[in-house]
Amino acid sequence: MRSVFAAALFAASVLILASPAGRADDSATPSWMKVDAGAKSVQITLVAGWNNSNGALNYNGYYKGAITVRIPAGWRVDIKFSNHDGMLPHSVLATKAYGEGNIPQQAGSAEVAINKAYSRDPEAGIMNGQQDDVPFTASDPGEFWLMCGVPPHGQQGMWIKLSIVAGLDRPGIVVAAGSEPGWK
Repeated sequence: MRSVFAAALFAASVLILASPAGRADDSATPSWMKVDAGAKSVQITLVAGWNNSNGALNYNGYYKGAITVRIPAGWRVDIKFSNHDGMLPHSVLATKAYGEGNIPQQAGSAEVAINKAYSRDPEAGIMNGQQDDVPFTASDPGEFWLMCGVPPHGQQGMWIKLSIVAGLDRPGIVVAAGSEPGWK
């Protein structure tokens, strides 16, 4: 069953990967995003350790910035965060975008770049089967990361891009060309 599901996800990701990244009309809305345009809100199901990609140091199968989650400025975001990695704790927090050599060893509340955009105890994380809600408002446009604060997961590639965009009418994702497929 899982292999059929994985094949379907791969086929769907090929369609997204064929588009050049960056244009407003390239965003796709994956199954793990529930959009309420009238309320200007989005619910994002974010799963740490979704599969074995990058040694399970991934969110929904993506790592090292292979995906950009795009949110319209001013929208409410509710991340439903869970850990499916049977071996390691994980967290999520919205940080600034780091340069390759400047990713911190660990990240806690001092590294949060968007008010309230972090899971419980970001430096220690949550264990397999645990969940946390991360509600926040995407107030100011900018480029950020959703990163695991547990040492040294961020340095090992457990981060994806978060872009808050003025004038964007709907949340979506853009997958970087050549990336391994994740959860669509």
